[in-house]
Amino acid sequence: MTNNKDDLQYNAKNGDDSLSNDNLSTQKSKGDRRSRRTAMSLQRSLVDLLLEKSLADITIQELTDRANVSRTTFYLHYQNIGDLFQSIEDEVVVQYEDIINRIVSDEFDILYVGTDKKGQKWLPTLIEAFQFFYDNPKFCSVLLRNPESHFFQRTVERGHDAVLERMEELRPDLTRVELEYFYIFVVNGIRGIVQEWMLHGYKETPNEITSIVSQFVLNHLDILSDDH
Repeated sequence: MTNNKDDLQYNAKNGDDSLSNDNLSTQKSKGDRRSRRTAMSLQRSLVDLLLEKSLADITIQELTDRANVSRTTFYLHYQNIGDLFQSIEDEVVVQYEDIINRIVSDEFDILYVGTDKKGQKWLPTLIEAFQFFYDNPKFCSVLLRNPESHFFQRTVERGHDAVLERMEELRPDLTRVELEYFYIFVVNGIRGIVQEWMLHGYKETPNEITSIVSQFVLNHLDILSDDH
């Protein structure tokens, strides 16, 4: 009987603990959701302000007013505005790198040349990358235009090795140094096209901008012509 009683007490205690843990878990989950919503509100507000002024000119007070949160709440999430800006860049880079990882996978040729609807040669692997910019216009615009951002450099470095290795196969007549300069030339040209695309409000679709960039790479530079 004693053992049964002990078992019942133990089970009851476990039941209480389990209920308590569930409550704590629910509260934590709700707290996490609130915290995430606050962080997102601060991120969106900073992006909106960066479309109006430079990062150095933004104060915590106007940021918290825009996000409708207190300064105390801000400091619970970030050390300063620079820390918030870095968190935005980190999140965007992680999402963009997921795309780059798919593009540069071993099973897929990053410089595969296909044919678009008009019958022109193009690089279809670029579509997903441009679709990302198209779907996240404010965040990408702020990161590409802001001198404090290392977004472009980080994404360029991610695809560097895979592209260079493929280019060495396609153009064994070129030295590594020549290919390095070619890579920098191409990626900076693409950056200029993307910035112009953003400046004009993404009038072209991701497919159309892919065709434009593909012609820039394939026709003008002739790096991937049939002769190679």
